Amino acid sequence: MDLKRFFTDDTDEVNSSIKIWGEEFVHAVKVTRHKVGYKLIVNNNTPFDYYCTIVKINKDHLEAKIDKIIKNDSENAIPVRLYIGVNKDLDTVVQKAVELGVQEIIPFYSAHSNVSTIHYDRINKIILESAKQCGRAVLPTLHTMVSLSQALKEAEGTDILFFYEGERSNRVSDVRLIHNEVSIFIGPEGGFSCEEVQMFSGAESTVLTLGKRILRVATAVVSAFTLVNQKLSEL
Repeated sequence: MDLKRFFTDDTDEVNSSIKIWGEEFVHAVKVTRHKVGYKLIVNNNTPFDYYCTIVKINKDHLEAKIDKIIKNDSENAIPVRLYIGVNKDLDTVVQKAVELGVQEIIPFYSAHSNVSTIHYDRINKIILESAKQCGRAVLPTLHTMVSLSQALKEAEGTDILFFYEGERSNRVSDVRLIHNEVSIFIGPEGGFSCEEVQMFSGAESTVLTLGKRILRVATAVVSAFTLVNQKLSEL
């Protein structure tokens, strides 16, 4: 039987035991029916898996004895950010990006955005579920929505990879990465306007193609991350 993975905000010094609170506690006790003596994996947003045995279940938290600590190697050596144009498929986009190793997700609005609000609580739950499903020890960070110009400013000092349906020749395999962090930019369903493309041309970015077909946003994210992970030797 596979061990279930749970995240904790326990900030106490991890020595011989660790605690699980909040919704993860409720999930462990009410949903997956964990009891005293059950084994599980606990993560506290450090690059380690804590293999534990439940020793006590209290009213609002459970306590688990740490049996062993193993380094979790699921994180990319070079962090990858996703700057994503807000769109109606953001749930799926975030799920796939987390599975493919994204460290930060920054939604932005632009000229052709057809969505104006984001359900942050729901997206954060998707991040949690996806990270647990694919065995990650550190939860990616979801940032508040910004404008495209602000997103470009924040990405300065990283390798900015701008995926644009109008590009036909430049490919990820040809890119020379010079920084210690990669920023992937993918637009909303309506794509980028001519003025926005010019913004990228004026910035220190590389305009790239994902092929000759116009892809849906979720497909573009999976394709871009796969190619970037291959470039970073993460596949």
